[in-house]
Amino acid sequence: MKIVTRGIVLLLVLVSFTVSAKNNSEAQKRADLITSWMEKKLDLSADQIAKIEVLNLKYEKEIQALIGAKNGFTCMQAVRDSLQRKEMEMQKFLSDRQLASYIECKCELKEELKQNCKDLM
Repeated sequence: MKIVTRGIVLLLVLVSFTVSAKNNSEAQKRADLITSWMEKKLDLSADQIAKIEVLNLKYEKEIQALIGAKNGFTCMQAVRDSLQRKEMEMQKFLSDRQLASYIECKCELKEELKQNCKDLM
């Protein structure tokens, strides 16, 4: 009986580790995609890229955790707050020109997404 119990516990640990690794992998993919987009749009230096990569991953992991822990409006509000904190930190690494370009590109992307959503309806 002890062997069966230990086997079940080991299986649960492996499953939870696999799920956790998948979530981290998804956060890493999103962070990489965002960093790549920023690199192309903002002409980042190598030093900026390194700092932005760390920042994007930090906040994508945070957002992943928020999505898992919260629902509905509280989730949306928490994600929005997280993204605002990210932008505040990002100001340390970007020049004024890059920051203005980031905001402009982000707004264009937002409008494009809105339009795509309208087209689907």
